[in-house]
Amino acid sequence: MVEAALVGIYIIQNDTFRYVNPALAHMFGYQPEELIDRVKVLDLIHPADQEGVMRRMRQRFTGQSTTTPHTARGITRHGEVLHFESLARFVMYQDEPAITGTLVNVTSCVLAQEKLEKHRRQLKRLSAQLIASREAESKRISQELHDVIGQALTAVSINLAHIKQDLSQDAPPAIQERLAESETLISQTLTQTRKLSLELRPTMLDDLGLLPTLRWYIHQFKNRLNIKAAFTTNGIHQSFSPEVETVVYRVVQEGLTNVARHAQASQVAVNLSYAAEQLAITIADDGIGFDVQALFQSKNIDDRLGLLGIEERISLFAGTLTVNAAPGQGTTLTITLPGIKPQSN
Repeated sequence: MVEAALVGIYIIQNDTFRYVNPALAHMFGYQPEELIDRVKVLDLIHPADQEGVMRRMRQRFTGQSTTTPHTARGITRHGEVLHFESLARFVMYQDEPAITGTLVNVTSCVLAQEKLEKHRRQLKRLSAQLIASREAESKRISQELHDVIGQALTAVSINLAHIKQDLSQDAPPAIQERLAESETLISQTLTQTRKLSLELRPTMLDDLGLLPTLRWYIHQFKNRLNIKAAFTTNGIHQSFSPEVETVVYRVVQEGLTNVARHAQASQVAVNLSYAAEQLAITIADDGIGFDVQALFQSKNIDDRLGLLGIEERISLFAGTLTVNAAPGQGTTLTITLPGIKPQSN
């Protein structure tokens, strides 16, 4: 049975193979008789892993190590790298101390994991590029709205004011009425254009920094929706990189948008704290709440687009999102960004 096993089996004494089954020998490209009593264990181990393998062997012989599996790399007869997992224990073999154990070839699993990790890194880079591209486009459109359309609307408003002054008091009422309607329409459009420009990318985020921008945005949110909104900070005594501040602003913006759309809340509290190189954002409301498990199991992705947007942005900083909610008990979002350093002046 041992000879026919698919798992490699070995006995080691004096750092030499005293027994190997065919499965182990074939993993390394040998016949059993080419290894038994002829080859030192370290001759089959990758140079970078030899010290660790030897240390574990010594621990097995002295009883210092428990019987737990470990992974290492071997070198086959043809010079190829073999990833293996081994489980060994101390025994007496022919009245002499020895190590016996099993060895499993995990090369395909390791290579698959490395490939998956490579794809994850590529996806992370693409996601970062996409987010940066969206931010740049939002900034460009915001500037266009402010500098081009906003200024054009302002010029039209001034022209209408001059026309109104030039009209005689005897101008037909219909003309005066249309002129007044035009002034109102221009004013409303100008207000909406400025609002849209600020929502796309508030210039104060670049000019004044994160905290003033968040205070302004939360104040606007409170006035627009007639919701009590509080903003507090802890440990924020410095600025952060533009990338970090943009992510924090967008997370708060997305979180409050979710409150406005779904929570039916009467009050919301936003807290931003910083300690031990960790930035934490908490957004808590007293709204209707929801079943967290049901939401994340829902096939309707539209139900959780806001949370997905937050997760996408914070993933660039290895951030985490925790959702605490229950029907009728409100919702609390906690976002943490680790390894965040203040921006050096």
